[in-house]
Amino acid sequence: MKAPKIIVGLMLVAGAVSVANLPAKEPDTWQTGTLIGLDTRTTITEGIGNEHYEERETKNGKKVINGNSYQIDQPKVTFVLTVRIGDITYTVEHIKNLFFGYNPTDMVVNDPVTVSIQKDKLVLIRPDGKEYKTTIVRIARNERRAD
Repeated sequence: MKAPKIIVGLMLVAGAVSVANLPAKEPDTWQTGTLIGLDTRTTITEGIGNEHYEERETKNGKKVINGNSYQIDQPKVTFVLTVRIGDITYTVEHIKNLFFGYNPTDMVVNDPVTVSIQKDKLVLIRPDGKEYKTTIVRIARNERRAD
């Protein structure tokens, strides 16, 4: 009975040693950019709806359908931010959450922002110091001026 416990213990120790020897995750590279645009886009989506119908027969044998239905269309607000980092301009989007999450209405256009690019996400440091993760939808190289 003790042999299985010992084997499991050795496996756990071996796993812990191998995890400890993994290379550390590279630190995030934070850069300073400029918030050059902050807009919203509103679309109407079909939202909550309900349909309920009942079919029944009356005393004289006729079929009657009674019912009701309703649908509430919901607006979907998407924040569109444009950030310039060096000679690249990133356009990012984030869908507004009615109850939870952050809505970037306290960010100021043309102010410097601290950002990190992580795959298809652009992470900004909010004015309160917390991270704000958005999805990159466009990357453009800025036009160079002829001197």
